[in-house]
Amino acid sequence: MAGYRDGDAPRVLVFGTGGVGCIYGWIVHKGGAEVTVVCRTNYEAVKTNGITIRSAIWGNQQYSPVTVARVSESVRHGPFDFIIVASKAFPGTAKLLRDAVSSQTCIVLAQNGIGIEDEYATAYPSAPIISGVVWLPATQVSPGVVEMGPLETFEIGTYPADAGEVAKSRARQLSALYQSGGATCPVYDDIQTKRWPKLALNFAFNPVTALTRCDDGNFLRSSSIADDVIVDTMRQCGIVAKAAGYEVSEDYIQDVMGRHRGRMKSGGKQPSMLVDIENSRAIEVEAILGNTLRIAERYGVLDKVPYVRLLYALAKGLNFSTVKTDEWRPILKVS
Repeated sequence: MAGYRDGDAPRVLVFGTGGVGCIYGWIVHKGGAEVTVVCRTNYEAVKTNGITIRSAIWGNQQYSPVTVARVSESVRHGPFDFIIVASKAFPGTAKLLRDAVSSQTCIVLAQNGIGIEDEYATAYPSAPIISGVVWLPATQVSPGVVEMGPLETFEIGTYPADAGEVAKSRARQLSALYQSGGATCPVYDDIQTKRWPKLALNFAFNPVTALTRCDDGNFLRSSSIADDVIVDTMRQCGIVAKAAGYEVSEDYIQDVMGRHRGRMKSGGKQPSMLVDIENSRAIEVEAILGNTLRIAERYGVLDKVPYVRLLYALAKGLNFSTVKTDEWRPILKVS
């Protein structure tokens, strides 16, 4: 792919090698990039055997990227044209990339949530930032082995929307790289128009399924009011979106619900928060719930969205009991 250091292949660092990170690494590898991946719990497996993908779209695939355990170790394989951040959207992640960010690096956020770009823009004010909305059902079923369903689209756009031509050019380059790898990667003038609808879906189903330990189909089957609760939650997320200048349409909500209602008969799926809780892992409370709450406060609509406040408090409590910190206190024993 021309345009990188006098025609050299683009160098890409993937930070976060769960299901999405493993597949996005393979896509850009197939598109012609030199790929380095930062692995943690799956480091030994990926270092030894590479990454295996079982895809409903692309069939069985395998690749062996350069594998490192820390960002600091990746520097000798740079400088990187793109850093794809495919880890969970936890506060403080931006600073972990510092060693790998150079003057030619574009940061790509392949993460859920809203308002997640700010900490990267603050940490790296000179770096172009591409914000992406991921539609990719992928699960790492064992270290370095990923199963993927029949859907793949990576919707991208610059952050902010009015970024200059340098950032716009990098977005087009990334889109071309993904397309060269056989993937779908449209570029939007304002990616937040796509983030808000995806947020509404995640805001409703993720915390509710994690709190109830039900997959989406079983939760909807669990009571006569479950469907209304999910719909009302998505609508309240839409109220916050509208206050911020965006839209979560009723047509979109009904389309989402139609798919999830279908799983009441065919069998449900586990949203990522439920999977994380079942594996005693931290959940993305702030990126999905907390930032939405703060945006509602900023625009003066918090009184119109009681579910936003309630779900944030409950999810914070769930996360607090799952990943205990020094602030956790044991149950008082009464003698």
